[in-house]
Amino acid sequence: MATFKNICIIDDDELFLIISKSIMEDENFAEHIHNFDDAREALKYLETIDQNSYPDILFLDINMPMMDGWEFMDALQRYEIKDKMKIYITSSSINPSDLEKAEQNQFISGFICKPLDPRKLQDIADGRSNIRS
Repeated sequence: MATFKNICIIDDDELFLIISKSIMEDENFAEHIHNFDDAREALKYLETIDQNSYPDILFLDINMPMMDGWEFMDALQRYEIKDKMKIYITSSSINPSDLEKAEQNQFISGFICKPLDPRKLQDIADGRSNIRS
C-alpha cells in the first residue's frame, strides 16, 4: 500500500518530473502522482478538485517561468487549500534568501535540494523532513 494517496509535483523541468515520478512509483510513495510543468495549471487543478482529493504533499519548484513558486504560494494564500497539504520547496537554488523566505512561510513544511531520492522521500514519510532538509 502506498504511503500517501495524492501527490503533486510542480516543476518546469520535464526530466525532474519524469525521474521524480519514477522514484516515487518505485518506492510506492503515492497512489496518484500529478505532474505539472506550469504552476498556473496546477493552481487551476487545485481549484477544481474536491476537498477530499487534495494532495497530501505538494512539491514545488521556485524558479519557473510564467508563475514562479513564490507567486504560486501567494496565489494559494487565497484558498483554504494550503491548510490541507504539506508543501515542500524542491529547488537546486543555493540562494540563502530562498531558504529564508521558505522559513518565513508558515505553510511550507520543508526545503529540499534537488534531486529527490528514496532517502529524502523516506524522511518525509517518517516526518523527519523539515525546512532545512
